[in-house]
Amino acid sequence: MELKPCSLIPSTRAPAFAGGSCSGFRPTGVLEGVTGLPVGLHLRFLFAGTSNANGKLRRRRDCARSLWFIFLSLQLILAIGGPPLWAAERLTIATSALNMLTTPLWLAKDKGFFLKYGLDAEPIYIPSGTMALQALLSGDIKVAMAAGSPVVNANLQGAPVRIIAGNANFYPVAFFSAPEIRDPRDLRGKKVAVTRAGSSSYTATIILLRKFGLEEGKDYTILQLGSTQNRLVALTKGMIQGTTLSAPESIMAKNAGMKVLIPVNEMKRVGVTIQHQAVAAPDRALRESRSATKAFLMAYLAGVREVYRSKEATMQSLGKYTRISDPQVLSASYDESYEAIEKEGALNEEGIQVILNEISKTDSRALKARASQFFDPTLLQELAKEGFIKSLWQGGK
Repeated sequence: MELKPCSLIPSTRAPAFAGGSCSGFRPTGVLEGVTGLPVGLHLRFLFAGTSNANGKLRRRRDCARSLWFIFLSLQLILAIGGPPLWAAERLTIATSALNMLTTPLWLAKDKGFFLKYGLDAEPIYIPSGTMALQALLSGDIKVAMAAGSPVVNANLQGAPVRIIAGNANFYPVAFFSAPEIRDPRDLRGKKVAVTRAGSSSYTATIILLRKFGLEEGKDYTILQLGSTQNRLVALTKGMIQGTTLSAPESIMAKNAGMKVLIPVNEMKRVGVTIQHQAVAAPDRALRESRSATKAFLMAYLAGVREVYRSKEATMQSLGKYTRISDPQVLSASYDESYEAIEKEGALNEEGIQVILNEISKTDSRALKARASQFFDPTLLQELAKEGFIKSLWQGGK
């Protein structure tokens, strides 16, 4: 809303307010947005029945009343709706997956949590955690939801980026295979797909198949096929014989007759406890845009709460962003994955250490690194100290 200087001299160019006018006064959009009526109509109604005296005193009084009315209206808008849209800070957020684990971000957008905390936020999809980190480091994006592995890799190479919250602190994803594969060892000489080298799916696959005596390059071939959707298509068409799939693609793979070779609970048993998904931000954003980054975290955690409290709302957002309309797939996706989402954004040093152990086989810098150096827990600590996180979960799920 723009307020220009108010003149006490009548003007035929300005709207008449109760017989006088405020020349150059141009309230735009605010009152019309609240009631659907033009501003002038509000003010004529408010001052209907007042005298049409032409004296200078009357015009001063009318102009003051008009300004007072606008001021009170703005106070009402702020009290009801939180920060107005024109005051919201723009924030672009990268996400590297279209699955259940991303629903807190989508719910924060759909339910207005970002606006509630003063952000005009827009999530964008980049089909790899490694690529999402590249976009984050370019400066165009302030926050990314990506796998832990590329964050660790980037940091080891000197990139100023930290994990500020955990999204999924273990690998809650099943390994699927073609129907003819009966045992993980049957993948010897076969093709296995991941998103990209260095990604979470890559690290988890390497760790997992090594448990069964299989080494990348020697015993099987890795193909970098990008998104979960691409890998599902490749599996069902026989282009690959194995890959990890998260919901909703895991449900679709089952429906298509693909085999759950290693279920989620087996992933945990064999020790694939990596920092799977996390929220990352560059050091510069944590210094120069700290309030916006903190506001993002508040909205994101409110989105997590909504996932746990409303299956229906979560299914709606999941269907909207994945373009899946089958209610059975959406419902099964929720049931399979929602509990993998970390409720309070806790950070997982053990999961980072597993990633470091794997990277150290090819990068000696990982041997000297400490898991804690990849985190910045200060925003979570502030929110906990302020009682924000506790207040989200009062009353249980």
